[in-house]
Order: sequence, then structure tokens, then C-alpha cells
Amino acid sequence: LARIEARPLDDPEAGLAAFPSRQAAEAMSDYLDAQLAGGGVEDLTAGLRDGGRVAEAGGCWFVLPTVVWCESPDHPLAQSEFLFPFVSVVEVPEEELVGKLCSTLVATLVTEDVDLAAQAMGSPAIDRLNLGSLPTSRVSWDQPHEGNLFEFLYRQRAFQSPELLAV
Repeated sequence: LARIEARPLDDPEAGLAAFPSRQAAEAMSDYLDAQLAGGGVEDLTAGLRDGGRVAEAGGCWFVLPTVVWCESPDHPLAQSEFLFPFVSVVEVPEEELVGKLCSTLVATLVTEDVDLAAQAMGSPAIDRLNLGSLPTSRVSWDQPHEGNLFEFLYRQRAFQSPELLAV
């Protein structure tokens, strides 16, 4: 992820979402820095960047990829969800994993453990579950999503798997 650079939005290699202003990008970066200063977390990408986390390209402002490792699932950054390219990594015993999940828009579970997958599918904390190595930004329009009439009638859940997408 640290190799992803800020590029103008019309660049075919662009891989980051732009922020509406420099202030918005800096606000997110400042929040991350404040949480990092509190301890119990490490920015694994900080040493791989040339310069700071906020960058400008093509008149737009970006937050560069940030991967943090948290000592505990209770750390605020382990419970935060931001635009790509932010990810927090937390080591949790497998038997506690699903119970430790906070509310999330998209969770990716890379496992062949059918029982763990079934637990995750039953978790009300996960709005969309990806089983297998799928980008969280990949959307299957035949799955429930925000803005769908079903949100008023049913709890939305989505499920994706590389095997099902190949069909």
C-alpha cells in the first residue's frame, strides 16, 4: 500500500480518493497523529513515505496509505473506519474475533474455516462481508447497499466470494 502515490484524478494509475480540501485531508491526518501519540499503536507505513501523510496532486488533496498496528482491539484506531487507504491491524485470538468486531461497513475474512465464516455471516456488526481476497471497494450491484429501499424493510447484509463472482 505504501507504494500507492497521490496522482491527478484523471491519471489511469490513480488509486486514492481525493478529499474536498487540504483542510479535510489534514484534519484526518491530524486525528491519526493524535491517536498515534497516545501509544498502543504504530504507523507501519510512516517510515516508507517520503514526507508527510498529506499530499497534493493535480489540484486535489490526498491522505497517503496508512497501515497501523494496534496492541488491542479496544484502541480507538482499531475501532475507526476511514476512507481507503487506511487500515488497522489487530491480533485477536480466533475464538474471540467475531465478538471483538465493532460496527463496520465492510469486513474481509481470509480463511478456509467454515465455522468462523458462519460466525462472521451471523454478526450484526458487519454490513458487508467479503470472504476471500476481494478489494473492499469492489461492489456487486445485485447485493444490498446504502440507499436501497430494502434498508427500510430489512437489515442489509451483503456477501461476496471470489468463487461466486466468477459465475
